[in-house]
Amino acid sequence: MKTKTTNLDIVKGERLPKHGFTLVELLVVIGIISILAAMILPALGKAKDSANKGKARSEMQNISGAVRAYEAEYSRFPIPSQITDQLKTPDYTFGTMHMSGNSARLLTNAKGEALPNISTKGRVQVSNAEVVAILRAQERFRNGRPTSNRQHRMNPKKVNFLNARDVTSATQSGVGTDGVFRDPWGSPYIVTVDANYDGKTIDAFYGQGSVSALPRANNNEGLNGLTKVKGGYQANSPVLVWSLGPDGLASASEKANQGVNKDNILSWQ
Repeated sequence: MKTKTTNLDIVKGERLPKHGFTLVELLVVIGIISILAAMILPALGKAKDSANKGKARSEMQNISGAVRAYEAEYSRFPIPSQITDQLKTPDYTFGTMHMSGNSARLLTNAKGEALPNISTKGRVQVSNAEVVAILRAQERFRNGRPTSNRQHRMNPKKVNFLNARDVTSATQSGVGTDGVFRDPWGSPYIVTVDANYDGKTIDAFYGQGSVSALPRANNNEGLNGLTKVKGGYQANSPVLVWSLGPDGLASASEKANQGVNKDNILSWQ
C-alpha cells in the first residue's frame, strides 16, 4: 500500500530550513533597543519633571488664591489667634515645624530626611496644616487631631476656600492625614502670610541675607525680585508660597540661585 507524501515530508538528501535568529541578529536587536531606550527614557524623565513643576505651580497658585479669598471674606488673614497673640514679626511663615499634640517636630521629605527649620521665630511654630485646615473649614485633621479651627472659630461661615486632593501617604502630593499639604515630591509647601497688612511679606527663609542678598549690590535689590528692608528681604505680595523642588532640600548657607536652593519653585517668580 502506497503512503501519500506531503510537502512537509523530508525529501531525501534535504533538510527543512531552520527558522529563528542567529546570535548576531539578536545582539543587533538588543543594541537597537538599548539605543532607543537611552534616547526615550531621559525625554520621559524630563516630561515628568516638567509636569510635576507645572502641578506645583498650580497648587501654589491655588493656596495663594485661597488665602486672598479668605482675606476678602473676613477682612483678615487665616493666621490662628494663638500665633497672632504672641507674634513679634510683621509676617508669619507656616513652615517645616509640625504640631503633633502638645509637641512639635520637624517634617521630612520623601526620602525621610529631616528638613531644616523653616519657621517664623517664636513660641508657636507650625506647618501649612493649620492654614489649610482653616481654608478648608476643618475642625479636625483626618488623623483625628484637632485643628486651630475648633468650633469653626477661624472660619465661622464654613467656606471651603481651597480645593485640594486628600491622600493617605506622607510622600504623596496632596493633603495628608496629618493635614500637611505636600508638593509633587512629598515635601510641605511653605506659606508666608502678611501679618501686619502692609501688602508686603518677608519669608522666614528667603528673607535672610545669606539666601537673598546680591553680591556687591549697589542698591536694595535682592535675588528673585526681593527688596532689602529693615527686617530682611521682602516681596511685594501679601502671600508667598514656595516648594523645596525635586530634591526636597533647602539650605540657608547657600544663595537662592545656587546649590540645593536652585530648584526651589517660588510663587512670586
